[in-house]
Amino acid sequence: MGLVRVRSFVRRESIEAHNTRVLADLGPGLPMATIDALYTELLRRTREAMQGRPVARWTELLAVDDPPAAVLNKRVSAEVIADVRQRLTRPDHVLLQDLSQQLTGSETSLVRKLRQGAASKGVIQDAQMMRANADHHRLREAALGTWPDDPAVEADLDQRLLFLARRVGRTHEENSRPANAIFAALQVELQNNPGAYDRAPLYAQDGVLLMGRACAVSDECRFDWGDARDAS
Repeated sequence: MGLVRVRSFVRRESIEAHNTRVLADLGPGLPMATIDALYTELLRRTREAMQGRPVARWTELLAVDDPPAAVLNKRVSAEVIADVRQRLTRPDHVLLQDLSQQLTGSETSLVRKLRQGAASKGVIQDAQMMRANADHHRLREAALGTWPDDPAVEADLDQRLLFLARRVGRTHEENSRPANAIFAALQVELQNNPGAYDRAPLYAQDGVLLMGRACAVSDECRFDWGDARDAS
């Protein structure tokens, strides 16, 4: 028995306390409720990336320039958590400019797909601002403890937004600038009929916040904004 060594592991509570202290050091001006909400959001994104089995031929797909959404959704990259980092380091500016471009110098999936659909500069800026507003609302509600614990509630909203966006996208496939047309049509529908999508409600049935959430769904590689090359 003298050769047997019993190694103790760090308790989960200790790990969480350490991680939240690190986040608090990065955002010293933020209340602990916000720090806890940001930590919970990071855990949620990590769990989502880890769920399910790897896609077929995933090792080969990692090397291609434009991997499919199934591969991108498995990554927890600097781009994926750029908005959380922004809230920690520059919370006062979170609604003023594109988050991930400022921090990583690379385009988000949302911006890349908007450009592919020939979106105007104004539409791209509006999409970035609305996405930031929606994310800010979500994290604020989580910090207040009013965001539902059941992920199915948010999944229901996202699914409804996804179906709407894909339907609208199909009607504008032949448009020379499909992203502008899709963006405008989504805004009109969500402004006029928010209750059909935000049933909980999670985003106060606010058309602007819902448009921001739709942009977040697009940023997660779940729908695009058309391809201007298809109309040429």
